[in-house]
Amino acid sequence: MTALIASLGAAAASYVLRILLITLVPAPRLPAAVRRCLPHVGPAVLAALVVAALFPPSGRVQPAFLLGAALTGTVAWRGGSIVQATGAGLCAVAIWQLV
Repeated sequence: MTALIASLGAAAASYVLRILLITLVPAPRLPAAVRRCLPHVGPAVLAALVVAALFPPSGRVQPAFLLGAALTGTVAWRGGSIVQATGAGLCAVAIWQLV
């Protein structure tokens, strides 16, 4: 129950911050340099999350996850759909774990 309350609190705080930032600082009022950088924020955050998951502070890198991430990236880069890329990465991790 405590985790549910914490999750709901975090969701509410995130929602309030988003609404406040959107209403107080609308995109047309941002400097041009900031508006040019905004499309790159999402991919940068996703890349940071992936790198943090692949290379934990403990230093114990799991080869199966590296293989899955590399295969997912390769399939996505070669033009596959997100479903194909994710499926290929998950299959690689599962096969590695089974072998």
